[in-house]
Amino acid sequence: MGGFVLQTKDWIGDEHGDRTRDWVPFPVDADQLLYLVGKRYIELPLIDKRAIKEKDKVDGLVRILTICQILWFVVNVSGRAAQDLTITCLELTTAAFIVCVVGISACWYHKPADLTDPHIIVTDVYIQEILLGAGDEIRRNYNRTPLDFVNHKEWSFSICWQHSVSILRHMHLPIGDHIRPLPAFENSYSVPLPDRVQLVVLVLSLVYTSIFFYAWNFSFPTPIELTLWRVAVLGMTASMLVAVFFAKLIFDWYPAFQRRHPCPLIHTRADRKNGRMHPSWPGYGRLSRAARRTRAALKNNSLSKDPALDAPVIGVLGLYFFGFLYCSARAYIFIADFTELRSLPAKAYVSVEWTNIIPHL
Repeated sequence: MGGFVLQTKDWIGDEHGDRTRDWVPFPVDADQLLYLVGKRYIELPLIDKRAIKEKDKVDGLVRILTICQILWFVVNVSGRAAQDLTITCLELTTAAFIVCVVGISACWYHKPADLTDPHIIVTDVYIQEILLGAGDEIRRNYNRTPLDFVNHKEWSFSICWQHSVSILRHMHLPIGDHIRPLPAFENSYSVPLPDRVQLVVLVLSLVYTSIFFYAWNFSFPTPIELTLWRVAVLGMTASMLVAVFFAKLIFDWYPAFQRRHPCPLIHTRADRKNGRMHPSWPGYGRLSRAARRTRAALKNNSLSKDPALDAPVIGVLGLYFFGFLYCSARAYIFIADFTELRSLPAKAYVSVEWTNIIPHL
């Protein structure tokens, strides 16, 4: 778990050590922590780096062994490519995942692994005092914790992920925590990323998908499998690029354009009331109401109806479509990684001759 957890004055213990559950401790993110410090509800937490490192469940030796394994695999695959030896699709998939591991490791370089105990911040104020001090902002229902009002912005892909999770919850599948406030933030939750960070993520994603192009002319067991591999790789790359551009257009660029160039409403409320903008054929009103309900459900299907999770309907449907294409292509590549093993060329069983690459080894 890790992170910071706020414990307000509501969370008290009696003589038996039992605590009331008027408000349980809940996690806070960086923006919420800054808000609490700025409002003087808490003091700025001072944590020694050594205390953070002591909570790390993975020592340096394990990290060194992992790095050695990754380096050996990369060197071995590079040696096979240098000597024109067969590289299997499964090895390509492993190499592609190494790109993901490098990116995640760079982001989590200073993050201790497998934290279980959070840093508890104790305040002598009640949660109601904090909420009343926020004014009109607390009128919104919260989705995760009572301090959601501090920052309602969320990354577009995070919103779509929450949308898909809500669909599974409406199907009564045990997905995520149903407790509010949340005991810990989900891994899928993300505030809007800066453009530079999004560009880095896009570049790493392109490197990930480009590795699969190395098998463009591989010797697959059948010609149809080679064709399907090419289609899957192209589909995976294209759907990812189009999805990123589409999300940026629908969630960021178009709303910003609307704010700078507001368009007046073409139809007034009187027009709608008098029916001058709608046809009058039988059943249209019922169909129109059903369409509005469907649109509202697609726009925000969260249990709390948090306005921060509102999403353009076309954006949600578009990302679902591109996500389906990507997952379908990725699923075939995963299957092909193993079906290719039934008929490998003879060079796939030849080891790298390191003496040909490094003399006198």
